[in-house]
Amino acid sequence: MRVGDLASGRSGDKGDMLDLSLVAGTPAHYERLRLYLTPERVRAITAPCFDSPVVRYEVPGLMALKFVFPQALPGGVYASMHAGLHWQKAAIWLLLDHRMPPLTGDNDASVG
Repeated sequence: MRVGDLASGRSGDKGDMLDLSLVAGTPAHYERLRLYLTPERVRAITAPCFDSPVVRYEVPGLMALKFVFPQALPGGVYASMHAGLHWQKAAIWLLLDHRMPPLTGDNDASVG
């Protein structure tokens, strides 16, 4: 099961910061994502593309998780060495396409 099967996502930037936000479809999906997507796990998922600490904010009333990467865009979006000026807009797909291990009883046995 992909994270994107449980949530939709958005990305944005301010200065050298990148933020990735997920909004779960149901309270159960939110809880599963909240438990699984720790800051350490999200940093490991995004590490192949950029090296930055991760700060997670929980917004349970909106069933949302916000991940802020304060050093993902060194020098800001215009000075960053990442390919393409707005690559950060596509960075949310690092999370949405990530495959999560199944819970007991999940039908997605292809994930291990």
